[in-house]
Amino acid sequence: MALEHLKPEIWSQNLLERLNDKLVYGQVCTREFEREIEKYGDVIKINELGTIAVNDYSSTSTSALTIQTLDDAQKLLKIDRAKYGAFWVDDQDLASATPGVMENAINQMAWSLANEVDEHIATLYSEAGITVTGTSAAGTALTSTNVLKYISLIAQNHDEANTPLEGRWIVVPPWFAHKLIMNKIVLDTNNTGILGSGKLGNYYGFDIYVSNNVYHTTPATDGEAAVLSGYKGSIALATQVLKTKVQDTVTVGFKTLVKSLMVYGTKVIRPNNLAVAWFDYTAEAS
Repeated sequence: MALEHLKPEIWSQNLLERLNDKLVYGQVCTREFEREIEKYGDVIKINELGTIAVNDYSSTSTSALTIQTLDDAQKLLKIDRAKYGAFWVDDQDLASATPGVMENAINQMAWSLANEVDEHIATLYSEAGITVTGTSAAGTALTSTNVLKYISLIAQNHDEANTPLEGRWIVVPPWFAHKLIMNKIVLDTNNTGILGSGKLGNYYGFDIYVSNNVYHTTPATDGEAAVLSGYKGSIALATQVLKTKVQDTVTVGFKTLVKSLMVYGTKVIRPNNLAVAWFDYTAEAS
């Protein structure tokens, strides 16, 4: 069974599946362009129509209709990031089919790659078209007594920006989530499966996700947090495990080398429907 896991095609498939399971920010992105990836450096063209003007009409008017030429609003999703993982597997473990060797290796590799992708997506706060509250220098103080107010304010900003209601999301750091729990918005019942994917619950029409990768200014333990929100069409993500190689080696004992290459790209495709709110952790009153 362990030897079967060393087939490159099986390794790549399992790795990509588990990587997707471990993404948090990756869950809130549109992945519809992923199938177009073939190699590092690919550029995926995302075509959108520009705004269509609406004009007054009168049945008694003799003026000609104003005819508009549709303009393409094209965005480019560049596959411009590449990461790899590589490790040795002891041939004795493979020969004896030591339980869990490859399963643990796949999980560890997937976690590391997913963490890299999520950390990058979290930095896209700089491209958000909406700033709800606070700044990177002075975040808004957040407590369990005002957390509802600011989630409501985030929702209001999205409503005013005509952000679609379906698929709205917020990604918050753990300390933000605990303030929600303290406010009893999210009941701590039957959450095992939900928390496994980073999803805490739903409130004010937002799916609320929890991630340690929410961007914080320096120092990370006491910095301002850039809480991103949007809907599933705000950010595009495309990722692929392009290559997996399994190689025997005679230079380092009796070991087998396993290495995988992942490429990915991100693009904020609807900045007017992506919001950042800067928050500062505030201790609760005793």
